[in-house]
Amino acid sequence: MILIVDDDDTTRYLIKRVIRSVDQKNQILTAGNGEEALSVLNQVCSSNNCPDLVLLDINMPVMNGFEFLQELQNSALSELPMKIAILTTSNNPIDYILAHEYPVVAFLEKPLTEDKFKSIMAA
Repeated sequence: MILIVDDDDTTRYLIKRVIRSVDQKNQILTAGNGEEALSVLNQVCSSNNCPDLVLLDINMPVMNGFEFLQELQNSALSELPMKIAILTTSNNPIDYILAHEYPVVAFLEKPLTEDKFKSIMAA
């Protein structure tokens, strides 16, 4: 199972297409911001069916990617074996440094490509 967290509908659609071109089997969930993502995780993880991977944007309304990571780290969900990859348009070196204060497996610039997705899954 994969959770895409991005506030842009078109971006979520394109990410899904890339994932489907490589991986037909994984269920894909989506959230428009960090708050929605936490809600999704709390729902699905309560039935022991957590995503294996979270693709996380940084710049989102309501709760951004860093706020999401902070909330996740302070919750029981942080104990689960989930890979988190930042997928962003930001090329700000500060964002890169901040992201690596959390357990992220990758910090990638959009758009997601098949090669980038495969490298995340292999991480």
